[in-house]
Amino acid sequence: MGLAPQIFHPPITIPMNKFERKIYDAILDRIEYLSATDYMRDIDLLVTLRKGRMMRMRQCLSYPALLSVAVTDYNEELLDDSTSLGDIIKHYDKLETPAKVTRLVHLVHDHLQRGKKVVIWSNFVRTLEMLRDMLIPITGVRLIYGATPTERTAISDVLTRDEIIREFVDPDSGIEVLVANPAACAESISLHKACYTAVYYDLSYNCAQYLQSLDRIHRVGGSENRPADYYFLQYEDTIDSDILVNVQRKAKLMNDIVDQEYAIYSLDMFTDDDELQAYDRLFTKS
Repeated sequence: MGLAPQIFHPPITIPMNKFERKIYDAILDRIEYLSATDYMRDIDLLVTLRKGRMMRMRQCLSYPALLSVAVTDYNEELLDDSTSLGDIIKHYDKLETPAKVTRLVHLVHDHLQRGKKVVIWSNFVRTLEMLRDMLIPITGVRLIYGATPTERTAISDVLTRDEIIREFVDPDSGIEVLVANPAACAESISLHKACYTAVYYDLSYNCAQYLQSLDRIHRVGGSENRPADYYFLQYEDTIDSDILVNVQRKAKLMNDIVDQEYAIYSLDMFTDDDELQAYDRLFTKS
C-alpha cells in the first residue's frame, strides 16, 4: 500500500517497585500452589478459575489497586488474610507510584519535547483514569474508553468520541496525548494524520485488538511518509514478556497469511482461548 514502515522498538524493561513486586510474587506463588491441585476441579469451574487468575496477574502488571475490585464470576482468594497485602492494595496509591507510570511520564515528555502527539493503550478502566490524571500536569490529555459517549445528549456536557478525536488531531488544540482502551476503540478511531507514536502500557492476549490498535496510527491517507513508532512497557521477570511474544507471534502469522494471499486460513488467533493456553504454558507442569 506504499506506507512508511512500522517501527517496533525493543521492549522497555522496568524493575517493579517494592510493593508491586511483593504483591505480584505473592499472587504468583499462590497460583502456582493452586495449580498443583487443579486436577480435582470440575472442568467448567477450572476454566473460570484459570481465566480469573490470569486476569489478576494482568491487573498486577497494570495497577495493583485494581486487585481491590471484584472480577466477574471469579471469587477465589489469592491473598492470605494473615498477611498485610490486603492493606497494601487498599492503600496502594499512598505507598508508591507504579514504576511503569514513572517511565511512561518520562517517555511521553520526551516525545512532547520533539513535537509528537502520543496515544497510550491500556486495558483497564481504572488504569486509564489513573494515567490520565498522572499526565494532566505535563500536557493536555483526553481519555476514550467504553463509557465515552458516541453521541451528544442535551443533558450531558461530556465530550463524545468524535469530538475528542477531532480535538486530538487538531494541531492547535493543546491536546497532545490520548489515553485509550483497545476493547472500546481499537477499530473505531483514526489518528494517523496527526499521531505516529503509540505506547502500550499493558497488553492482553487478544491479538485482534492488538492488530486493530496498531492500525490506528498507520493507515492509508496519512502514513505514506511518516513511520509509526510503537513502544512497549514491560515489567522484568513477569508474564509481560509472555503476553507480548504471544500477540506479536500471532500478528506475524496473520500478516504472513495475508501476504501469501491464501484462499482459506484460520482465524484461531482471534479466539478467547489465548489466556487459557498461556496459563498452561506458565503453570501446568508436563
